[in-house]
Amino acid sequence: MRIGRGFRSASRSTLLKVALPFFAAWVVVLGISACGSSSSATERTPDNLVSRAEVRAQPRGSVEGTFLEYWSDLQYQSWAEVAAYYEPDFRASVGVAAIIGGKKINGSSYPQLKPEIVRVHDDGDLATINYSLQFIDGSRELASTTWRKGDGGWQIVYDSRLDAELKQYAENRVEIEENGVLPTSAGEASPAATRAGAAAAQAQARFLQETLGVKSL
Repeated sequence: MRIGRGFRSASRSTLLKVALPFFAAWVVVLGISACGSSSSATERTPDNLVSRAEVRAQPRGSVEGTFLEYWSDLQYQSWAEVAAYYEPDFRASVGVAAIIGGKKINGSSYPQLKPEIVRVHDDGDLATINYSLQFIDGSRELASTTWRKGDGGWQIVYDSRLDAELKQYAENRVEIEENGVLPTSAGEASPAATRAGAAAAQAQARFLQETLGVKSL
């Protein structure tokens, strides 16, 4: 059962009503990132899906609860809703199409990945969630998201997984524009695609420097 909408704040629901038509305009562009990333409901492992009870277990309005709502939308591939969790200035700087396109790169893996919150560093209106992901092969990844609290509640200003996703999306976009197809093997990106990917991977760093005055989080 979907949980995200039932727990989303009224302010975020209002934001979505305004933003959804804008997000919809990018549907054609986002097909670039869809290759090999689709998944059906039957491919989702129920035990790995964020549950309603897990969201309710977090204090109302907490950054932890918002993070789990966000992850649920990732698992159900609700891309416009996922993008709405990123701060407006972040979306303007990085680009809505790039955020959604990047997340769609790993669209098939998110339903299989359930985050385990390891630590939360809360500094008033800025909070960082460090979390762990376990993959099917047993390997683990440590990742983080940093959130800022404003009138719209908690919103993302940094996502450690997004750098690589933005890089791959940018490379794919250039390859499609130049050649009409993606490379058949890893490491075969064209020079132009490689340059685009490198620039995209720095998009969050540029935002942090310009908006928060820091180079990294």
